[in-house]
Amino acid sequence: MAGQNVAVQKRKSRSRAEESFRRRRVAKVGPALLASLAKLWKYAGTARLRVVVNPRLKSTIARWLPPSDTIEISRAAESRPNSALREIICHEAAHVVVWNRFGRASRPHGPEWAALMRAAGVEPHATLMRCGARRHPTKTTQVRHVCTICHFSALAKRRMPQWRCPECRSIGLAGKFRMERVVIR
Repeated sequence: MAGQNVAVQKRKSRSRAEESFRRRRVAKVGPALLASLAKLWKYAGTARLRVVVNPRLKSTIARWLPPSDTIEISRAAESRPNSALREIICHEAAHVVVWNRFGRASRPHGPEWAALMRAAGVEPHATLMRCGARRHPTKTTQVRHVCTICHFSALAKRRMPQWRCPECRSIGLAGKFRMERVVIR
């Protein structure tokens, strides 16, 4: 039992050391990159941005919420290579500059944003890379409603107990449906 505790403690200290290293790397890469982008884009506000790691970001790799001066990146982003980390920070910083120069009149990944990305030497992508698994599975379930009398069927995203068979109702029958879940690929 004592041997297991030592192994667990070593793993925890190793993961803390790795996390500390990644955070230092983000702290080193972020400000230097933002300062160079501020000169390149001729917008001093870029140099004042802060890059922080938000461990709660699971479905997005990074974000900037207007009108803050903070770019949040996920843990998955901070563990990427320096080139990818630079691209992520540049992507979000370009959003800040576009927002401050053009306001709501511009689209998030519009031509103004793309021009800033190209000026920084990065190919503009609306989505850089996935951060973990997809939220929505590729398989979806639907409910098939089958008439108990004539076997007419209809599909819906959810149960529709009020539905009745139009053919059976037109001749005066109850037209109740039997409902069953089906997987649609």
